[in-house]
Amino acid sequence: MKILVALVVSFFWISSIDLGTIRADFEKAGNSKANTEHLYNLLKGYDKGDPVIQAYKGAAYSLQARYTTDKKDKKELFVAGVKDIEAAIKSAPNNMEIRLIRLIIQENTPKILKYKTDINTDKQMILKNFSAQHAAVKGLIKRYATKRSAVFTASEIDKLSK
Repeated sequence: MKILVALVVSFFWISSIDLGTIRADFEKAGNSKANTEHLYNLLKGYDKGDPVIQAYKGAAYSLQARYTTDKKDKKELFVAGVKDIEAAIKSAPNNMEIRLIRLIIQENTPKILKYKTDINTDKQMILKNFSAQHAAVKGLIKRYATKRSAVFTASEIDKLSK
């Protein structure tokens, strides 16, 4: 009986994941291990099929890999994260939020992992389609480009600010 109650509670908890909360948690995840673990724990059981949330789940796995000391676990987390991000891109190739998530992960991944091939493509798609995005996605893009990114030029950041 306890298992049934736990399953019902976890179903409602997982199905009530709010995209706004995930976005905010994702932005905080880059700042600390605790924030990364929070996002990872929030999304690790998610399997509903929304490509945006799937991309955030992949990002959470990739970020969590930074804090794992066991090399095998680190590799497995990173590979699982990349797999989720790439599956999300495949499901929704024109979604700029997913493209931003991949750009962020690729920009912040060590070169040795060889996961940097789509940075320029994603950046150009984001710049081209920026004006058509929802306000929340525009804000996420602007904050990342102005405060944390090294790939956006000053003129590109200026273009995003208009």
